[in-house]
Amino acid sequence: MKQLIEYIVSNIVNHPESVTVTQEDTEDKDTAKYLIKVDPEDVGRVIGKQGKVIKAIRQLVRIAAIQKGTRAIVDLLEDEAAPAQNPNTLPEPTVEDSVSNPD
Repeated sequence: MKQLIEYIVSNIVNHPESVTVTQEDTEDKDTAKYLIKVDPEDVGRVIGKQGKVIKAIRQLVRIAAIQKGTRAIVDLLEDEAAPAQNPNTLPEPTVEDSVSNPD
């Protein structure tokens, strides 16, 4: 399953060398959790428009897991070092912005 995820994701991204997939155990022994980590530039490519790409990856992995008689959960890890910023938001005004200079 891990190889399937690595194959799919590495063929989508611009930096395939930075793709890592780790498997975590869950409380349910029949369920495996897979964590995908990619280059911060490639996160949008893996998510896709309206999340369509990551949903498709999850569906493919779910089908492969069902064929093996198990369950699989796929999550995409985003880099915590660079918090996502919404380009549509404006920075908060500062005190200097609101005080007018009488000169």
